[in-house]
Amino acid sequence: MSPVAALRERLAALDAAYTPGHHGRWSARRRASFADEALGELWASAGPPAGSALAALGGYGRGELAPRSDLDLLILHGGRDGAVRDLAERLLYPLWDAGFAVGHAVRTVKECLAEASRLDSLTALLDARLLAGDEGPFSELRDRILARVRKEGRAFLERLREEAHRRHERHGSAAHLLEPDLKEGAGGLRDVHSVGWAAIVVIGSSALDGLQLRQ
Repeated sequence: MSPVAALRERLAALDAAYTPGHHGRWSARRRASFADEALGELWASAGPPAGSALAALGGYGRGELAPRSDLDLLILHGGRDGAVRDLAERLLYPLWDAGFAVGHAVRTVKECLAEASRLDSLTALLDARLLAGDEGPFSELRDRILARVRKEGRAFLERLREEAHRRHERHGSAAHLLEPDLKEGAGGLRDVHSVGWAAIVVIGSSALDGLQLRQ
């Protein structure tokens, strides 16, 4: 059985074993671990060039893969366009053909840092987690992103606060609406994630890493 077929089968079995709304955090971690295994096998079989790496971003990077969530992936490379294009096709097409929603970016470290001028891209990279490949470029990216938010410090926290204010005005309170937006509303999941990102500046990345492991 192919890695993607095995992933579909394992996710279907997990969905059938538990009713919706039960074992949410455990189930999300379990789904992420299934995806990790499948993507590791796909990466190895795709013949990645030296100096390339595969990372999970966003919720998947945090190890929180909810049902019907996208697999948000980053392919890091050193600029070998032809080889990387072939790698991306070998990695992504089996997932697309199987019906998985995949959010993906194919970038160098320099391109990632340029894209991180946007707050949503920056926070996605703060949640990045290495799945397979060369640890060198991923560690470089991680170190430089962490250095950026620490250097910005108060300005980064202010950007988080302003974005939270915009979300709260747009989506209202998750606690007081009959049909709340549990992700974007005030008191919702995005606010929880923002506390984690703020902790990188206030407490340090080791505290955030510990929080992710405990979750």
